[in-house]
Amino acid sequence: MGLINTIGYFKGTIVDGGLGQSSGGLPQEVWALKATEIYDEENQEYLPVDNEHDEITAYLILMSYKDKETKTAQQVKKVTGWNGASYPELAEMDLTDVPLSFRVEENTYEGNTTLQVSWVAEPDASPTRTVNKISKEDAQALQARYASVLASTKAPTKAVSAKDKGVSTATKPVTKPVTKPTTPKAATVGKCSGDDAYQACYSLKRDNVTEGVLNELWQTEVAKVNVDEAKITEEQWYEIKETLLKQVSKV
Repeated sequence: MGLINTIGYFKGTIVDGGLGQSSGGLPQEVWALKATEIYDEENQEYLPVDNEHDEITAYLILMSYKDKETKTAQQVKKVTGWNGASYPELAEMDLTDVPLSFRVEENTYEGNTTLQVSWVAEPDASPTRTVNKISKEDAQALQARYASVLASTKAPTKAVSAKDKGVSTATKPVTKPVTKPTTPKAATVGKCSGDDAYQACYSLKRDNVTEGVLNELWQTEVAKVNVDEAKITEEQWYEIKETLLKQVSKV
């Protein structure tokens, strides 16, 4: 028995687990996991796991610094049956031998690369990655970040000619319509709320940037501006967002 030493999608059980707090004071579940099978992507089947490398600890943060439920919390509810309404109830749950599946991926932070549990799910969840479309809110976050670039690279609309429509132009004089030059409407950028700034960073962060890492970086950047968030202006929130996106963004 030893630590898992490869990335992959595993089936297994919870050996021990319970409610705790992260280093930043956020509620989190800590689960000691034992893998029994690993998914072979090439042959699309589960194989017995190496007994010498079948253990890992999962750190599952349940709430963000913005008092919003995390995606991890939703995963925890699916695995345990917890309804999400009571932390005392979660703390009292006996999770020994609860079956689950989980993904292990590399995480690089400050030059150190380690393996971590990036996803937990029900034991019969699909092990294959699916194409995920971003939400309307995520699309708006992308728009807010790149609006000025999009405006400057917008392609002109090609008019459909008479030839394209199949209309004869033999007896029709060709006239060039007189059009007035138009100036593209300037995109509104440079301002946002604190909530919008955090949501943009969360939505666009790379997969290997954990929520805990994101929250630590967030606190650092906010503290550089003002420890009292109520005194931070919309322009400053925008700058915080842009600074943090340069560190964590996947796009």
